Order: sequence, then C-alpha cells, then structure tokens
Amino acid sequence: MQKIRIRAHAKINLYLDVVGKREDGYHNLETIFHSIGLHDDVIIRKQDPKEITVHCEHPAVPCDSRNLAHQAAQFLNDAVGGIGGISIEIQKRIPVAAGLAGGSANAAAVLYGVNELFRLGFTQETLRRFGAQLGADVPFCLHGGAAFGTGIGDELTRLPAFSDLPLLLLNPGIKISTAAVFKKLNFSLTKRENAGIIIRTHIEKRDALGIGEGLYNLLEVPVFAEYPEIAALKTELSTQAGCCGALMSGSGATLFALMQDSESARRSESHFKNRVNFCTTTVTSPVGVYIED
Repeated sequence: MQKIRIRAHAKINLYLDVVGKREDGYHNLETIFHSIGLHDDVIIRKQDPKEITVHCEHPAVPCDSRNLAHQAAQFLNDAVGGIGGISIEIQKRIPVAAGLAGGSANAAAVLYGVNELFRLGFTQETLRRFGAQLGADVPFCLHGGAAFGTGIGDELTRLPAFSDLPLLLLNPGIKISTAAVFKKLNFSLTKRENAGIIIRTHIEKRDALGIGEGLYNLLEVPVFAEYPEIAALKTELSTQAGCCGALMSGSGATLFALMQDSESARRSESHFKNRVNFCTTTVTSPVGVYIED
C-alpha cells in the first residue's frame, strides 16, 4: 500500500465550561464534543526522498512545520526512529480557525493514517496520548462520535453518538484568537448549576429537544462582548423555524443550530447563505477519522 485517504471530521461543542486555570497556563474544561459530517480529506503517500511534505491549496493553511498535520507526521517519525518519506495532501472543507477543530482533525487523520500506512502498530489509546501532545482537540478527533471531555479536553468519556441530527453551521469570517478569549474570561460569572449533568442526561436518553435546550458555552461571554455582531447572528439563528437551539462552537466564530429536520435546515441555510462567509447544512457523525474506500 503506497497511499491512504482519510476522512477527517470537524467537531462541535454541545457544552463547554471552564472550571479553573492550571499551573501550566492552560485551563481545565468540562465539555461535550460531537463529531459532525463536515470533513476534510487527508491523502497520505509514501515518497522519496525521506522527508515530510504538506500540500494544501487553502491560502490560510501553512504547508511547513507550523501545520499540525506536519507535526503529527514528525512526531510518529521521531517515535519510531524514522519511517521514510511522507507526503500529506489536505483537501479543505472545514473553515480555518473557526472553532471546529479543522487543524486538529487533520493531525488526527495523519496519526491514524501514518500508523496504518506504515503498519506501526500503535493502539488507538497510544495515538490519543500522542495527540494530546499536539493539541487539546486532537484526542477527541481520533476518538470521534460523542464524548465528555475534562482536563484540557483530552480526558474523554464515551457518550452515545447521534448519526443524523440535522445541523446548520454559520461563520461570519471573523478570526478569533483562542488565547485572547481565555485571557478575558471572568470566573466570577454565575453559571447554570448542574448544566453539564443535565445535557449529558439528554444525550444518554437521545432527547434532541432536551439537548437543544441545554446547549451552553461559557466562551460566548467574552466573544460576544468583543464581537456583538456574532451575538446578533446567534439571536437571529435561534429564532429560525425548526431551530431546537443554537450555540457558538469552541472559541468561535462558528455558530451552529440543532434543527428539527433537514428541510428546516435547508430553509434556514437559504436565509443566511449570502450574508455570511460560510454557511452549510450537515448532520452529526458517529465517527471522527476513518479510511475512505
């Protein structure tokens, strides 16, 4: 086998709370991840000479060692003392720097794909440990489906995943610094008691309406204060016919709406399509990364 094609799925956060700051400068989180159908394709090839190369036509994606996919390949190469040349082609569909873990999904795809292509024999648990050293979202992107995350988001407990809940995604094209958002957090804010437990219960009961009512993201507070236009967009999204609930994913700026059915999602997509930088319908996915035939 000379090449492998991996589908790398984006994620949304159905719940995200920041529970404290760590001594290493990171923050402890409680979050609920879910994979979604929106994905990048990552094609990994063996090549000569023995170097790692990345190619992506998206102008905002670096093709050098700054790219998490490059770093993932280098990590595995170093872990086994050299495995040969690796060519990585990334076909982007996930918006860049949008709170959907596109870069982390690509890194997860490389960890998974290189392990398979070169028959390295690492277990999925080992790959997730490797991924945590690359980025907080990489372990979940390898895990896929639905999970409750603690620590920096890398300590995962599996939850039952939904395969087909309709979603609408909007991104106004605003690039937000995750570090700046966390810096502006106010930990004295009053929080909804037991909100994380409640939404987990709705997920376990497969109650889509309950999930929509329980959506929560503490990071909306500093982001909406800085960018009121995103807050206004969320309010408008929340009032669309068939919307069960809307939320910002991660540190933004992507908003998503959990919709009652695909027809409602398509109608709302038509409403927003020409007004935002990115707008698409998709569904929840039970997988994170997998090999395409």
